[in-house]
Amino acid sequence: MTKLVSILFIYTLGFAESKLRGSSSSTDNSSSSKRKLATSISGACTVDNFSSKIAGGKSQLATYLGTGTNTATMQAALDVKCADALKGTVDLSDITGKGPQFLKNFFDGGSAWNDNPSEDLSSINTIGYSTFVFSAPDGGTSAHYPQYFSNFYLGDLECPLGAIECCYTDTRSSSFSGNADMCALDMAGAAKSNHIKDSSMTYFDTNSARQAKCTGFAYEKGSFGDAVKYNTLFHMAMKTNLYKDGYVKNIPGAPMCGCVEQMPIVDKVDCIEPVEGYSIDSNGNIGVEMSWKSCTHTSLKTHYNTLNKTGMEKYFFNKKVVDQGQCAAAAASFMNDQMLVSI
Repeated sequence: MTKLVSILFIYTLGFAESKLRGSSSSTDNSSSSKRKLATSISGACTVDNFSSKIAGGKSQLATYLGTGTNTATMQAALDVKCADALKGTVDLSDITGKGPQFLKNFFDGGSAWNDNPSEDLSSINTIGYSTFVFSAPDGGTSAHYPQYFSNFYLGDLECPLGAIECCYTDTRSSSFSGNADMCALDMAGAAKSNHIKDSSMTYFDTNSARQAKCTGFAYEKGSFGDAVKYNTLFHMAMKTNLYKDGYVKNIPGAPMCGCVEQMPIVDKVDCIEPVEGYSIDSNGNIGVEMSWKSCTHTSLKTHYNTLNKTGMEKYFFNKKVVDQGQCAAAAASFMNDQMLVSI
C-alpha cells in the first residue's frame, strides 16, 4: 500500500508540473489552440523583468495581468501572484512516502538511507521539486510534538540566523573526501537530535585534517531563498549530497543537517543557492520555476557576510564557521567560553 501511495503521489506531482509548464507539442491543433502555454521568466518578480521575457513586452504583460500599463499597478498585481506561487503546497515530510519519523531520522543521520549502503535511492531521482514549493516538514507531528523537526528550529523560530548546513563523515562510495576541519561542538543546541539532556560538549582533534564534508545555504528573511529553503534543503541533502555524491553519517553529537546554530564549529562550508524564476501563462497564472547553482562566493562564510544581515547575526555565524586554519584557535576560544582550559 505504501508503494502504491508513493507512486500515485509522484504521478500527481508530475501531472501538476506538466500542467503548469504546458506542452510544446503542435501535432494536435485543436487541443493546442485551447492550451495556455506558459513563458519561463528567469530572475526576479518585477515588471521590467517579466516584460523583457514576454513577446509583446509591457502591454502584453498588462493584458495577462488584467491591469492597465501603470507600472505600480502592474507590480502590485505581480507581487500578489508571485507571493501565491511561493506558498508552500507540499509538506517536505510527505515527499519520500516514508513518513515524518523516517525523515527526522535521516536529517539526524540515522535512517536506512544513511546506514544501509545497499538501500535503493532511486525514488529520490523521480521527485520533481523545481515548480512547486515545499512547506516546512511536519507530517502531522505538530499537533502532538511541536517542533518535532527540531533540526530547523531554535526555540519557536525557524533557523534565526537564516542558514542551514549539512555535515558528513562518511560516504556510500569507497572513499571519503572532506573539506572541513571539525573544531568543537556544544551539544545542547541539538539535544533533540543527540538525545543528551545534560550539558555536553566535544573538543575535536584539530590536528586531524578534513574529517568532515560540509555544505550549506543562507538566505535573507522574506527573500526568494527564504520561501524555497526546504526545496533547497531537498536539493542539497537528498538529491545532491546523498543520491549523487553518496555522503552519509552525521558528526557525532550533531544532526547531519540542521540550522547552523546546532552544528559544530567548522572551518569550511561549501555554498549553494537557489536561482529565482517563474512562469506566466496567457491567463495571468504565475508559477515558480527554480534551479540551483554554487554561490558566487563558493564559501558559505564569505557568502553569508555579503547578505543583508545584522552585525549580531554575522557575529554568531562567524563563531560557527571560522576561517580555514583557525580551527585550533576557535576550539580553544570555545573551551574558554565554557570556563574550561583547553590543552
